[in-house]
Amino acid sequence: MGSFGDVMFRRCALAACALLLAACSAAPAAPAAPPFVFPQASAGVATWTPWPSALHDARHSGASAESGPTHGTIRWQRRLEGATTPGPVVGADGTVYLASNGGVLHALDPADGHDKWTYDTKNPVGGDLSISPLVLRDGTILVPSGEDLIALSPTGRPLWTKTFSSRVTSPVSFDGSRVYVGTGDGAVSAVDTTAGHVIWTVDTGTTSYGSVVTDGHGRVYTTADSSLIALDDQGTSARVAWRVDPHDDITEVSAGLAPDGTVLLGTNGLAEWAYHPDGKLAWQAPRVITYSSPVVTATGLAYVADHSGQVHVFDVHTGHETTHYGPIGAQIWSSTIVDRTYHLYFGGENGHAYGYNPDGTRLFDVDLGGKVDSYPALTGDGALVIGSRNGLVTAID
Repeated sequence: MGSFGDVMFRRCALAACALLLAACSAAPAAPAAPPFVFPQASAGVATWTPWPSALHDARHSGASAESGPTHGTIRWQRRLEGATTPGPVVGADGTVYLASNGGVLHALDPADGHDKWTYDTKNPVGGDLSISPLVLRDGTILVPSGEDLIALSPTGRPLWTKTFSSRVTSPVSFDGSRVYVGTGDGAVSAVDTTAGHVIWTVDTGTTSYGSVVTDGHGRVYTTADSSLIALDDQGTSARVAWRVDPHDDITEVSAGLAPDGTVLLGTNGLAEWAYHPDGKLAWQAPRVITYSSPVVTATGLAYVADHSGQVHVFDVHTGHETTHYGPIGAQIWSSTIVDRTYHLYFGGENGHAYGYNPDGTRLFDVDLGGKVDSYPALTGDGALVIGSRNGLVTAID
C-alpha cells in the first residue's frame, strides 16, 4: 500500500463518481442470483507456523488453515512506541512478532500481549507501507528495517544484517531457506538465509511499493510503477520472463498468486487485472482504487478491497464476482484475510476492525481508535491481531 496524498483522494472521488454514473445509466437490475455457496475445502493451507509472513505465505493467500474469531471481544491491547503500520506474523509457538513505526520489533505473548523480548533496530520508519517480518522454519526472524534486512534468533539475538539499495519490503519464502525480497527501487533479490548471502539481484528499473510473491517453483512476481513483472529464478541467476502494463494508473500493492498460477494486479485505476502464467490477460473486473493487496485462497477465491469500502470476491478462474461485503462507509486500506471456513477480516480507514460471516452478515465491529493500514494476521488459537496508526496493537477473539 502506498502514500495517501491529495491526488490519490481526488482519484478516489473521480472513480466513485464514475461508478455511480455508470450505475445510474444501467439497465434495470436482473433478478437476484442465489447466494454464493463457498467450497467445502479449507480456504488456507498449513505452513510451518500459523502465520509466518505477510499475508500468511509466499503466495499471499491471506488464508489460514485455522479458525478465526467470531465474538469480537478484545483479548488484549498494547500501545507501542509508534504508529503500528507494519503487519504482524506468528511463530510456531504462537509468539506474535510485530514492529512499530518507531523501529522496535516486539515478540509478544499471544495470551496477554506482554513483551517476551524486544529488539530496537534504531531505524524509525514513517509512511504507510504495511511491511511484515518473516519467520523461517528454524525460528529465525527476518526483520525489514529501512534498507536493512536483519536476521534475529528466536530469542532476539542478532545473527546478520544485509543492506540493500533501497527500502526493503516484506520478504517471502516458500521453503524456509531461500528468501525473496524486493526493494523500493524495483530490485528483487534471492537471499541464502544461512549468512545473508545475496544469490542474485534483478533490477526492474522502476519504483516498487509492493512485496514479492512466489509459487515455490522458480517463478517470482513483483509490482512496479504500473506494471506486473514475472521473474524466473534459474538458481544462481534470474531473468525477467515478462512484464505487462494495463495502463490503469500506478500500483501500490503486492500481487496475489492463485494455486493455478493466475496472478492478480491491483492498481489505483478502475479495474482488477488477472494474468495467466505466460503473461496473457485472463480477465479484468471493475472496482475502485485499491491500496489493499489482493489475496487468493487455496480454492481459487480472490478477495479485493477498495476505496468504495467494499470487499469483492472473484472466481479467479473466470473473473466472475461471486459475492461482496460492505460497504463499511469508509475506504479500506488494509488487506483482507480469511480463516479456513471463509470468515472474513480486515480493518478500515475509519479505525475499525471488522469480521464477517461468509454469507455477508457482520460478526463484529471493533473500534480501534486509529486508522488501519496494517495487514492483519490470525494466530493458531483463533485471534485476529491487527495494528492501527494510534500505536495500538489489538488481539480480537
